[in-house]
Amino acid sequence: MKVYPIFLNIDGKPCLVVGGGAVGERKVQDLLAAGAKVTVISREATPLLHSQAAQGLITLQQGDFRPEHLEGMVLAIAATNAQPVNEAVSAAAQARGLPVNVVDQPALCSFVVPATIRRGDLVVAIGTGGRSPALAKKLRQELEARFGPEYGPYLELLGAIREAVLAERRDHPENQSLFTTIVASPLLACLRQNDQAGLAGLLADLLGSVLPPSRLQELQRQASALCQSLAQPCPA
Repeated sequence: MKVYPIFLNIDGKPCLVVGGGAVGERKVQDLLAAGAKVTVISREATPLLHSQAAQGLITLQQGDFRPEHLEGMVLAIAATNAQPVNEAVSAAAQARGLPVNVVDQPALCSFVVPATIRRGDLVVAIGTGGRSPALAKKLRQELEARFGPEYGPYLELLGAIREAVLAERRDHPENQSLFTTIVASPLLACLRQNDQAGLAGLLADLLGSVLPPSRLQELQRQASALCQSLAQPCPA
């Protein structure tokens, strides 16, 4: 399958998952991570989905899929083990011009879901055009080791730096060169090593001639807080 890679903004938008088993549960969690408002249609659902419905995190409708369930949705995912249901979801969605994914059945899909790595706002996607999900999984596991948890705070800090610089001197001819220098600097290593003093000094060296002292100090405090968040043990 030839595909066009794209990142779709579904934050706050209604999405439908048909199927409440283990596979459907995984699809729901992926959609929630992207900020979607998720409705699940299924006769049965996993304990997690029941819990999330009780908390108001998703809408769970127990029963059979009907085409009218697609009204108002921006995309649909079919994750059942019943082929007629999957085919019905695919046909109804495509008749409405809605993007639809049927798990492990590329022929019924108008889009495929890549294997992904999330580190905060950093998303790395791997696709094989539906030819080998096993290879996509293997590559994802390798890249998970390459891109550790520090990349989330790192990207957050880079975003804050960019915002501060652009607020101070938007359209400056040296901005791109500065951002390239910052990414090539030991900023990531300092975060990874919880080197708060090194981070503060590095930010001063990189940005001291660009930002006013108050804004530089704010960035240094933010960098220190990000270091501390990385140093915290993960919850059990």
